[in-house]
Amino acid sequence: MGPNIAGSLDAAMVCVIAFVTFFAGLVWHLRSEDKREGYPLERQGADGRLHYVEGFPAVPAPKYFRRPHDRGIAQAPRAERPDPVVDYDNLPSPGFPIRPGDDPLMQGIGAAAYTRDREDKPDLDVAGEPKIIPLNDSHEYYVPEGDPDPRGWPLYSADNECVGTVDDLWFNRAEFFLRYYEFTLEGEEGKRLAPAFFIETRPKERIVRATTLVAKDLRRVPPRKHTEFISMQEEDRLNGFFAGGIVYSAGAYKDAIAKSRASDFRPLQKS
Repeated sequence: MGPNIAGSLDAAMVCVIAFVTFFAGLVWHLRSEDKREGYPLERQGADGRLHYVEGFPAVPAPKYFRRPHDRGIAQAPRAERPDPVVDYDNLPSPGFPIRPGDDPLMQGIGAAAYTRDREDKPDLDVAGEPKIIPLNDSHEYYVPEGDPDPRGWPLYSADNECVGTVDDLWFNRAEFFLRYYEFTLEGEEGKRLAPAFFIETRPKERIVRATTLVAKDLRRVPPRKHTEFISMQEEDRLNGFFAGGIVYSAGAYKDAIAKSRASDFRPLQKS
């Protein structure tokens, strides 16, 4: 007769086996679900061709989600078109950073990269209205008394040059915080937006300053695409442009910025 396996089991051993089985299944499930974004991986082989890698476990079957406010059905994982990459001669082997282009801020490379597949529609709240709205058109909202209101203040670049004027403030009404400064450039038409995370307000000098872009790059901020809202695609583009300035624009002026004083600011010259 064979060994009596069942006879050696007790309640504790059954619980251990059940826990290990459950935990292994949980790890399998979570590892499969986290492959709904970014998989399969693209890897360039020695022959120069792209190979798709799924790993273990494989990419799960698609799930479908009905989106609110008549925005259709979303699929995960979803097919994504590859982002265009600037072609250079003698690129390093796979695994090395791609060398930025001649104008990385406009090309969206490296630190200035952004997601091109975001929808050209506004982010909506639970009521189906745009979350991010301008303060000038929203009379039920206001800047609290005692807080600085930078509307009408001059806008300075990271190298301390006055380039325009702040006209409006865009805020997230679902979470009540400032998101963008709307400004006009001196001598230029159209409104532009600057992410609040890359802007500092100086109430004593009554100025607003972009911390990552020097004047020549701040004047190249893409103008607004839509007059009544800011789209999710435009938000990614703007944040990539200003974030890229940390590396590609203001880096050469780091020491000058650290030593800047209020007297360094040059007033806006009216023509």
